[in-house]
Amino acid sequence: MVSEQYSETVPLIEGNVDICKVQENFSLHWGTTTELKDHQVISTARKALILIILKEGKLDFGYDDSNFVMDSKHGYQALVVNLAKPATFRRTVQKGNKVSKLKVLIPHHWIQERIESGSRIDDFISQHLSHFDLQSNHQLQELLERIIQLQDGSDTFKKIRLEALTHCLVLEVFEQLSNSDTALEVGVTETQTAATESAKHSIDELINYIEENLDKDLSVKSLAEYATTSESNLRRKFKDVIGCSIKSYIRRRRLEMARKHLEQGLVSITEVAYHAGYRHPSNFTSAYKKAFGYPPAFSVNKRD
Repeated sequence: MVSEQYSETVPLIEGNVDICKVQENFSLHWGTTTELKDHQVISTARKALILIILKEGKLDFGYDDSNFVMDSKHGYQALVVNLAKPATFRRTVQKGNKVSKLKVLIPHHWIQERIESGSRIDDFISQHLSHFDLQSNHQLQELLERIIQLQDGSDTFKKIRLEALTHCLVLEVFEQLSNSDTALEVGVTETQTAATESAKHSIDELINYIEENLDKDLSVKSLAEYATTSESNLRRKFKDVIGCSIKSYIRRRRLEMARKHLEQGLVSITEVAYHAGYRHPSNFTSAYKKAFGYPPAFSVNKRD
Protein backbone atom coordinates (compact mmCIF):
# COMPACT_ATOMS: atom_id res chain seq x y z
CA MET A 1 0.00 0.00 0.00
CA VAL A 2 1.23 3.44 -0.87
CA SER A 3 -0.31 5.81 1.62
CA GLU A 4 -0.25 9.44 2.63
CA GLN A 5 -0.28 11.11 6.06
CA TYR A 6 0.86 7.93 7.73
CA SER A 7 1.84 7.64 11.38
CA GLU A 8 4.76 5.24 11.66
CA THR A 9 3.94 4.27 15.25
CA VAL A 10 0.41 3.01 14.56
CA PRO A 11 -0.19 0.02 12.22
CA LEU A 12 -3.27 0.12 10.00
CA ILE A 13 -4.49 -3.42 10.71
CA GLU A 14 -3.84 -6.41 12.94
CA GLY A 15 -4.74 -10.05 12.48
CA ASN A 16 -3.75 -13.03 10.38
CA VAL A 17 -3.73 -13.54 6.62
CA ASP A 18 -2.93 -16.91 5.05
CA ILE A 19 -1.76 -17.07 1.42
CA CYS A 20 -1.68 -20.10 -0.85
CA LYS A 21 -0.10 -19.67 -4.28
CA VAL A 22 -0.19 -22.22 -7.07
CA GLN A 23 2.70 -21.34 -9.38
CA GLU A 24 1.61 -19.89 -12.72
CA ASN A 25 -2.02 -20.41 -11.69
CA PHE A 26 -4.15 -18.75 -9.03
CA SER A 27 -3.54 -17.52 -5.48
CA LEU A 28 -5.80 -17.54 -2.42
CA HIS A 29 -5.72 -14.95 0.34
CA TRP A 30 -7.79 -15.72 3.44
CA GLY A 31 -7.75 -13.84 6.71
CA THR A 32 -9.47 -12.08 9.57
CA THR A 33 -8.18 -8.62 10.43
CA THR A 34 -9.21 -5.64 12.53
CA GLU A 35 -8.66 -2.14 11.17
CA LEU A 36 -7.02 0.11 13.76
CA LYS A 37 -7.45 3.61 12.31
CA ASP A 38 -9.30 5.55 9.63
CA HIS A 39 -7.11 5.75 6.56
CA GLN A 40 -7.01 5.82 2.77
CA VAL A 41 -4.56 3.41 1.11
CA ILE A 42 -3.54 3.06 -2.51
CA SER A 43 -1.53 0.49 -4.46
CA THR A 44 -1.21 -1.02 -7.93
CA ALA A 45 -3.26 -4.13 -8.76
CA ARG A 46 -1.97 -6.38 -11.50
CA LYS A 47 -3.97 -7.76 -14.42
CA ALA A 48 -6.19 -10.64 -13.21
CA LEU A 49 -9.70 -11.86 -12.55
CA ILE A 50 -10.41 -11.16 -8.88
CA LEU A 51 -12.96 -13.00 -6.74
CA ILE A 52 -13.83 -11.56 -3.33
CA ILE A 53 -16.07 -13.31 -0.80
CA LEU A 54 -16.81 -11.26 2.32
CA LYS A 55 -17.86 -13.25 5.39
CA GLU A 56 -17.69 -10.53 8.03
CA GLY A 57 -17.31 -6.75 8.10
CA LYS A 58 -17.41 -4.10 5.42
CA LEU A 59 -15.19 -3.35 2.42
CA ASP A 60 -15.04 0.03 0.68
CA PHE A 61 -12.62 -0.10 -2.25
CA GLY A 62 -12.12 0.67 -5.91
CA TYR A 63 -10.10 -0.07 -9.03
CA ASP A 64 -9.34 2.94 -11.22
CA ASP A 65 -12.68 4.81 -11.53
CA SER A 66 -14.93 1.94 -10.37
CA ASN A 67 -15.91 1.89 -6.69
CA PHE A 68 -17.41 -0.97 -4.68
CA VAL A 69 -18.95 -1.34 -1.22
CA MET A 70 -19.52 -4.78 0.29
CA ASP A 71 -21.30 -5.20 3.65
CA SER A 72 -21.88 -8.53 5.39
CA LYS A 73 -24.73 -7.33 7.62
CA HIS A 74 -27.17 -9.19 5.35
CA GLY A 75 -24.96 -12.28 5.01
CA TYR A 76 -22.11 -13.36 2.80
CA GLN A 77 -21.27 -11.02 -0.08
CA ALA A 78 -19.43 -12.15 -3.22
CA LEU A 79 -18.10 -10.13 -6.15
CA VAL A 80 -15.98 -10.85 -9.21
CA VAL A 81 -14.03 -8.01 -10.87
CA ASN A 82 -11.91 -8.23 -14.00
CA LEU A 83 -8.75 -6.21 -14.53
CA ALA A 84 -7.74 -6.37 -18.19
CA LYS A 85 -4.72 -4.22 -17.37
CA PRO A 86 -2.93 -3.03 -14.20
CA ALA A 87 -5.14 -0.71 -12.17
CA THR A 88 -4.90 1.72 -9.30
CA PHE A 89 -6.39 0.08 -6.21
CA ARG A 90 -7.86 2.22 -3.44
CA ARG A 91 -9.35 1.14 -0.14
CA THR A 92 -10.88 2.95 2.82
CA VAL A 93 -9.74 1.54 6.16
CA GLN A 94 -12.18 2.20 9.02
CA LYS A 95 -11.23 2.01 12.68
CA GLY A 96 -12.88 -0.92 14.47
CA ASN A 97 -13.96 -2.69 11.28
CA LYS A 98 -13.34 -6.44 11.60
CA VAL A 99 -13.03 -8.09 8.20
CA SER A 100 -13.07 -11.78 7.30
CA LYS A 101 -12.69 -12.40 3.59
CA LEU A 102 -11.37 -14.71 0.91
CA LYS A 103 -9.76 -13.27 -2.20
CA VAL A 104 -8.79 -15.35 -5.22
CA LEU A 105 -6.62 -13.93 -8.01
CA ILE A 106 -6.78 -15.81 -11.30
CA PRO A 107 -4.43 -14.91 -14.19
CA HIS A 108 -6.07 -14.51 -17.59
CA HIS A 109 -3.86 -17.06 -19.34
CA TRP A 110 -5.09 -19.76 -16.93
CA ILE A 111 -8.71 -18.91 -17.80
CA GLN A 112 -8.15 -18.65 -21.55
CA GLU A 113 -6.61 -22.13 -21.63
CA ARG A 114 -9.81 -23.57 -20.12
CA ILE A 115 -12.73 -21.75 -21.74
CA GLU A 116 -14.25 -21.52 -25.21
CA SER A 117 -13.28 -18.55 -27.36
CA GLY A 118 -16.25 -16.19 -27.77
CA SER A 119 -18.02 -17.45 -24.64
CA ARG A 120 -19.55 -15.13 -22.08
CA ILE A 121 -16.54 -15.68 -19.82
CA ASP A 122 -14.17 -14.83 -22.67
CA ASP A 123 -16.12 -11.63 -23.30
CA PHE A 124 -16.12 -10.80 -19.58
CA ILE A 125 -12.34 -11.05 -19.16
CA SER A 126 -11.69 -9.00 -22.30
CA GLN A 127 -13.24 -5.91 -20.72
CA HIS A 128 -11.43 -3.84 -18.13
CA LEU A 129 -13.38 -3.34 -14.87
CA SER A 130 -16.26 -5.62 -15.85
CA HIS A 131 -17.84 -6.96 -12.65
CA PHE A 132 -20.65 -9.17 -11.41
CA ASP A 133 -22.37 -9.68 -8.03
CA LEU A 134 -22.38 -13.40 -7.28
CA GLN A 135 -25.24 -15.19 -5.56
CA SER A 136 -24.11 -16.35 -2.14
CA ASN A 137 -25.84 -19.72 -2.54
CA HIS A 138 -25.35 -22.93 -0.58
CA GLN A 139 -22.68 -24.20 -2.97
CA LEU A 140 -20.59 -21.03 -2.69
CA GLN A 141 -20.88 -20.88 1.10
CA GLU A 142 -20.01 -24.56 1.53
CA LEU A 143 -16.89 -24.17 -0.61
CA LEU A 144 -15.86 -21.10 1.37
CA GLU A 145 -16.26 -22.90 4.71
CA ARG A 146 -14.23 -25.88 3.50
CA ILE A 147 -11.46 -23.59 2.26
CA ILE A 148 -11.42 -21.74 5.60
CA GLN A 149 -11.19 -25.01 7.55
CA LEU A 150 -8.23 -26.10 5.44
CA GLN A 151 -6.50 -22.73 5.64
CA ASP A 152 -6.80 -22.74 9.43
CA GLY A 153 -5.76 -26.39 9.78
CA SER A 154 -2.60 -28.43 9.30
CA ASP A 155 -3.73 -31.11 6.83
CA THR A 156 -0.81 -33.00 5.25
CA PHE A 157 -2.36 -32.50 1.82
CA LYS A 158 -3.56 -28.96 2.55
CA LYS A 159 -2.25 -27.34 -0.63
CA ILE A 160 -3.58 -30.11 -2.90
CA ARG A 161 -7.02 -29.94 -1.28
CA LEU A 162 -7.04 -26.14 -1.49
CA GLU A 163 -6.19 -26.31 -5.17
CA ALA A 164 -9.03 -28.79 -5.80
CA LEU A 165 -11.53 -26.68 -3.85
CA THR A 166 -10.43 -23.55 -5.71
CA HIS A 167 -11.14 -25.29 -9.02
CA CYS A 168 -14.66 -26.01 -7.74
CA LEU A 169 -15.03 -22.41 -6.59
CA VAL A 170 -13.92 -21.02 -9.95
CA LEU A 171 -16.30 -23.39 -11.74
CA GLU A 172 -19.20 -22.16 -9.56
CA VAL A 173 -18.30 -18.55 -10.39
CA PHE A 174 -18.08 -19.23 -14.12
CA GLU A 175 -21.39 -21.11 -14.12
CA GLN A 176 -23.10 -18.19 -12.39
CA LEU A 177 -21.59 -15.76 -14.89
CA SER A 178 -22.64 -17.91 -17.84
CA ASN A 179 -26.16 -18.78 -16.67
CA SER A 180 -27.29 -15.50 -15.13
CA ASP A 181 -30.08 -13.56 -16.83
CA THR A 182 -28.72 -10.40 -15.23
CA ALA A 183 -26.72 -8.17 -17.53
CA LEU A 184 -23.06 -8.04 -16.64
CA GLU A 185 -21.70 -4.73 -15.45
CA VAL A 186 -19.32 -3.79 -18.21
CA GLY A 187 -16.25 -1.67 -17.72
CA VAL A 188 -14.31 -0.25 -20.63
CA THR A 189 -13.01 -2.20 -23.59
CA GLU A 190 -9.46 -1.84 -24.79
CA THR A 191 -10.57 0.45 -27.63
CA GLN A 192 -12.32 2.75 -25.17
CA THR A 193 -9.33 3.45 -22.95
CA ALA A 194 -7.53 6.76 -23.14
CA ALA A 195 -4.13 5.21 -23.72
CA THR A 196 -3.47 3.95 -27.23
CA GLU A 197 -2.74 0.31 -28.03
CA SER A 198 0.87 1.15 -28.86
CA ALA A 199 1.29 2.92 -25.52
CA LYS A 200 -0.11 -0.09 -23.64
CA HIS A 201 2.14 -2.46 -25.52
CA SER A 202 5.25 -0.41 -24.84
CA ILE A 203 4.39 -0.08 -21.14
CA ASP A 204 3.69 -3.82 -20.89
CA GLU A 205 7.16 -4.47 -22.31
CA LEU A 206 8.63 -1.96 -19.88
CA ILE A 207 6.88 -3.66 -16.93
CA ASN A 208 8.39 -6.98 -17.98
CA TYR A 209 11.82 -5.34 -18.17
CA ILE A 210 11.38 -3.79 -14.72
CA GLU A 211 10.25 -7.11 -13.21
CA GLU A 212 13.34 -8.85 -14.61
CA ASN A 213 15.69 -6.16 -13.30
CA LEU A 214 14.29 -5.17 -9.91
CA ASP A 215 17.67 -5.96 -8.35
CA LYS A 216 19.40 -3.40 -10.58
CA ASP A 217 19.51 0.39 -10.67
CA LEU A 218 16.38 1.46 -12.54
CA SER A 219 16.46 5.20 -13.12
CA VAL A 220 13.80 6.92 -15.20
CA LYS A 221 16.57 7.97 -17.58
CA SER A 222 17.73 4.38 -18.18
CA LEU A 223 14.14 3.18 -18.60
CA ALA A 224 13.44 5.95 -21.11
CA GLU A 225 16.52 4.86 -23.06
CA TYR A 226 15.29 1.27 -23.02
CA ALA A 227 11.85 2.38 -24.25
CA THR A 228 13.45 4.73 -26.82
CA THR A 229 11.40 7.71 -25.68
CA SER A 230 11.85 10.86 -23.63
CA GLU A 231 11.66 10.81 -19.83
CA SER A 232 8.65 13.14 -19.76
CA ASN A 233 6.77 11.09 -22.35
CA LEU A 234 7.53 7.86 -20.50
CA ARG A 235 6.36 9.31 -17.19
CA ARG A 236 3.10 10.44 -18.78
CA LYS A 237 2.39 7.16 -20.59
CA PHE A 238 3.28 5.08 -17.53
CA LYS A 239 0.93 7.11 -15.32
CA ASP A 240 -1.88 6.85 -17.91
CA VAL A 241 -1.60 3.07 -18.23
CA ILE A 242 -0.55 1.96 -14.73
CA GLY A 243 -2.05 4.74 -12.61
CA CYS A 244 1.02 5.60 -10.55
CA SER A 245 4.51 6.99 -11.09
CA ILE A 246 7.42 4.83 -12.25
CA LYS A 247 9.28 5.31 -8.97
CA SER A 248 6.20 4.38 -6.92
CA TYR A 249 5.71 1.21 -8.94
CA ILE A 250 9.35 0.12 -8.58
CA ARG A 251 9.42 0.92 -4.86
CA ARG A 252 6.22 -1.04 -4.30
CA ARG A 253 7.41 -4.08 -6.27
CA ARG A 254 10.76 -4.15 -4.46
CA LEU A 255 8.97 -4.08 -1.12
CA GLU A 256 6.66 -6.89 -2.24
CA MET A 257 9.67 -8.98 -3.24
CA ALA A 258 11.31 -8.17 0.09
CA ARG A 259 8.21 -9.38 1.95
CA LYS A 260 8.19 -12.61 -0.07
CA HIS A 261 11.86 -13.30 0.70
CA LEU A 262 11.38 -12.58 4.40
CA GLU A 263 8.35 -14.87 4.63
CA GLN A 264 10.31 -17.64 2.92
CA GLY A 265 13.28 -17.17 5.24
CA LEU A 266 15.69 -16.55 2.37
CA VAL A 267 17.47 -13.49 3.78
CA SER A 268 17.79 -11.33 6.88
CA ILE A 269 16.09 -7.95 7.26
CA THR A 270 19.43 -6.19 6.75
CA GLU A 271 20.14 -8.14 3.56
CA VAL A 272 16.68 -7.65 2.10
CA ALA A 273 16.82 -3.92 2.90
CA TYR A 274 20.05 -3.62 0.92
CA HIS A 275 18.69 -5.55 -2.06
CA ALA A 276 15.54 -3.40 -2.01
CA GLY A 277 17.71 -0.30 -2.45
CA TYR A 278 17.81 1.00 1.14
CA ARG A 279 21.18 1.91 2.63
CA HIS A 280 19.84 2.01 6.17
CA PRO A 281 17.59 -0.75 7.62
CA SER A 282 15.64 1.88 9.58
CA ASN A 283 14.54 3.56 6.33
CA PHE A 284 13.54 0.17 4.96
CA THR A 285 11.52 -0.59 8.10
CA SER A 286 9.67 2.72 7.81
CA ALA A 287 8.86 2.14 4.12
CA TYR A 288 7.81 -1.45 4.83
CA LYS A 289 5.43 -0.40 7.61
CA LYS A 290 4.00 2.31 5.39
CA ALA A 291 3.38 -0.19 2.58
CA PHE A 292 1.97 -3.14 4.52
CA GLY A 293 0.86 -1.80 7.89
CA TYR A 294 3.34 -3.85 9.95
CA PRO A 295 7.14 -4.04 10.38
CA PRO A 296 9.35 -6.51 8.48
CA ALA A 297 9.94 -8.51 11.67
CA PHE A 298 6.28 -9.57 11.47
CA SER A 299 6.93 -11.22 8.10
CA VAL A 300 9.92 -13.06 9.54
CA ASN A 301 7.79 -14.37 12.40
CA LYS A 302 5.03 -15.56 10.03
CA ARG A 303 7.17 -18.47 8.85
CA ASP A 304 7.76 -19.76 12.41
